[in-house]
Amino acid sequence: MIDYQSGYILRPVKPPFIYFSLLIALLLNFLPWGNHAWVPDWLIICIVFWNIHQHRFVGVITAFVFGLVMDIHSGALLGVHAFSYSLVAYIAIAWHHRITALPVTTQILNVFPIFALVSVFPVLVLWALNEQIYWWGLTSLIQAAIEALLWPLASYLLLLPQRRPIDVDPHRPL
Repeated sequence: MIDYQSGYILRPVKPPFIYFSLLIALLLNFLPWGNHAWVPDWLIICIVFWNIHQHRFVGVITAFVFGLVMDIHSGALLGVHAFSYSLVAYIAIAWHHRITALPVTTQILNVFPIFALVSVFPVLVLWALNEQIYWWGLTSLIQAAIEALLWPLASYLLLLPQRRPIDVDPHRPL
């Protein structure tokens, strides 16, 4: 894989690193910060990132399983996070060519609709079930904006182990 911003060829990603980063993101979601609009969903940032960059290792089924774990943790209607995470994973896989070809700052505009979908989806489900819309639930768009603004940082941190050093030793095999 080529990092289009720097022009370097990235090393192959190791699956244990992918699953370790997903576990860390899940544990960050488990922290007792409350359900505020300023708290990003770390797990969905990580799931979208790995679905865009390495969709062979993290796919829709992985997103569905992590969504079920988040449903159980949050006490929400079972399947809301699971369906929204798997839908977002499918969209991220479908858009991965478009997003990876852009600079990281432009990628923010392309991942914002993905994050907005996952944050507004529970509000739409409650609207369909209760036949009344909770307008305060649309403050979750603030959360989607924060997640989109965190995208360059996540991209830098999660691609860091794959970057080759700039000064390459000619005697080193890789």
